[in-house]
Amino acid sequence: MPDWADYGITGKVHWGRRIAAAPYARRLRQLEDAAREVVYRLDEATDGQFYTAISFGVDSLVADHITRRVFPDVRAVWVNQGPLAEWPDCLALRDLMVANGLPLDELTPDTTLYDWYRQFGIPLAASMGNAEDKRLNTALMYGPIERYQAATNARGYVWGLRAHGEGGHRKILLQTRGLLYKRKTDGQHVASPVGRWTKKEIWAYIDHHELPYPAMYDVNREQVRNGPPIGTTAVNMGRIVGLRHHFPDIWRVVITELPELQRYT
Repeated sequence: MPDWADYGITGKVHWGRRIAAAPYARRLRQLEDAAREVVYRLDEATDGQFYTAISFGVDSLVADHITRRVFPDVRAVWVNQGPLAEWPDCLALRDLMVANGLPLDELTPDTTLYDWYRQFGIPLAASMGNAEDKRLNTALMYGPIERYQAATNARGYVWGLRAHGEGGHRKILLQTRGLLYKRKTDGQHVASPVGRWTKKEIWAYIDHHELPYPAMYDVNREQVRNGPPIGTTAVNMGRIVGLRHHFPDIWRVVITELPELQRYT
């Protein structure tokens, strides 16, 4: 099926600017020290059998970078949800990081997000967490990850989950379980080294270390999120209107492949 390149869309990568992070220098030292401590505790709890979960969005990018500075050989794991489900700029960052030595394990689900929509229809729920959303996430994300964990004997992972401004369920999770906890369901140790960082602090870290990041974020560093461009979560809450306004080239591809979404603009 078609992907971004078939529509002439090429992803772009930008780099952080160190000078922009100057006001955060002292705060960043404190944040980095605390984040590394979380990673060290994860390493101890898992006997080194852990990985970083990366989406190539900025939160997971920072969590991975912090981890890799102390454990450079740790594997990174990414679930590719298929054509039009990954931002072209995130794909460009993936290619750059792999070319620069990122040890990436790419997981492929049994179905793509696009094929799921074509088989079961487009879910139009305004929020996540309903039965349909859970069934979709199991097929696309949880299933491949569970198989990977079993195959590699992984006992834990680092991810970029944050509480600030990212939804009440995330804040509750971090408040009740902390930055490192062991899941009862499968025994996996889950580490959130940037769990209490703000978005401004995430960007200060990227700027300070002059990290590459997906260019799409520069439309609005505080508001752009790395969810599937063809994803329909929060479709009734202005998400589609924002896509049309800020990313017209992406929007044209989305409505070409999924014309029924035009009604939400």
